[in-house]
Amino acid sequence: MRRVAFVLVLALVLAACGGSSRPKTSSGPSSKEQIKSSYVRFFSSKTDVAGKVKLLQNGPQFKPLIQIFASNPLASNVSATVSSVTLQGANKATVVYVVKFGGTSLPKQTGTAVRENGTWKVGDASLCKLIALGGTTPSACKS
Repeated sequence: MRRVAFVLVLALVLAACGGSSRPKTSSGPSSKEQIKSSYVRFFSSKTDVAGKVKLLQNGPQFKPLIQIFASNPLASNVSATVSSVTLQGANKATVVYVVKFGGTSLPKQTGTAVRENGTWKVGDASLCKLIALGGTTPSACKS
């Protein structure tokens, strides 16, 4: 069962790493809208690896992990919905979200978003927390 949970979490994380898109500028949508968009795009199975790397804090450090997840067939039907965003200053936010895999949802999660160079990204701690649900912590999460 633990292995199945790990594969599911990996698939979810992988799906979070697809389809590329351009970051929003400060004259565009509000910070909360940008954060929601970053989470939805990161966890979308339609976002490619390069796009997921751009949407994740310290993304290049996690690229090998994202590639592994992306190659898992279970990652082909992953999505996320954001129920709330609470700004914690100008460059950090708390995000409450649910990751869906096919017809199943993981329990509601609380994660972070960070603003780097004017772009809101999924906090890498959020990804590490999801992976830890599977009982493992990759080296990228330990640094």
